[in-house]
Amino acid sequence: MTIQELCKKTDELLENIPDRKFDRMCILEDIGRISPEKAAVHSDEEVSGITAERVLAAARRRSVGYPLQYILGEWEFYGLKFKVGEGVLIPRADTEALVDETLRRLKEDGCKKPAVIDLCSGSGCIAAALARMLGSDASVYALELSGEAFPYLSENVRRNGVQNVRLLRGDVMDGKMTDNFRSPSDNDRFIPVDCIVSNPPYLTDSEMEELPKEVTYEPQTALYGGNDGLKFYRVIICLWKEVLKTGGLMIFEIGDGQEISVKRLFEENGFERIFTAMDGAGNVRVVGGYKGE
Repeated sequence: MTIQELCKKTDELLENIPDRKFDRMCILEDIGRISPEKAAVHSDEEVSGITAERVLAAARRRSVGYPLQYILGEWEFYGLKFKVGEGVLIPRADTEALVDETLRRLKEDGCKKPAVIDLCSGSGCIAAALARMLGSDASVYALELSGEAFPYLSENVRRNGVQNVRLLRGDVMDGKMTDNFRSPSDNDRFIPVDCIVSNPPYLTDSEMEELPKEVTYEPQTALYGGNDGLKFYRVIICLWKEVLKTGGLMIFEIGDGQEISVKRLFEENGFERIFTAMDGAGNVRVVGGYKGE
């Protein structure tokens, strides 16, 4: 089979996939080691039977809605590569807005050696990106409960070489987890935490019932935020504000249309200078605030 023939067969398998040209390119390049340039210039070159079968097998899986990211085994986020697979939420471009706004705010606030906690860390994409961009003087803590996601978190921190990330296994809804941040010299006080960042589960009951096919393969525990999608925001803001230093930043990714509700939760818990930020598509994707006196 030639490269041209393989491309045609792959296209046929992916005919019902909206972004089939992009998906074909990724599968050919990552699975078949056939770059777009090679496919264009050497279209008559023969492909080994093993390579052809691997590419076509990947295309068959994609054709039934299985996520491209899981097929490839890794995905890029903030210029870094993250290992992904069943059991861990796939990093999304929308979440880069959360990293952007966190970095901007910490810089404006003059935090030279910030201590940052990433709650519901999942793949570790937020924690690793922040650790890389903030530099080795920053202390980043990544907290994740899922036994399936935690190995991905550990591997992604290792493969991206961010040695200033400390991993914690536990439930963000459990008040005992905040004890990890108590001062060694005074157990009644917490270490100074400059920022708490989170992309928590935030989909509602109705949104879970209408998930696109490929999203159904991702862990529901990383998606479902309770009946109204706000369960994690309520608990995190109330519980984890005790860990945050006065004037410290708490910042979230949110779902569509949740900004008013999350801003209200911040207000009810004494946060000040509450703000929103948009993602690349112009949707409000980030809400944050600063802990008041």
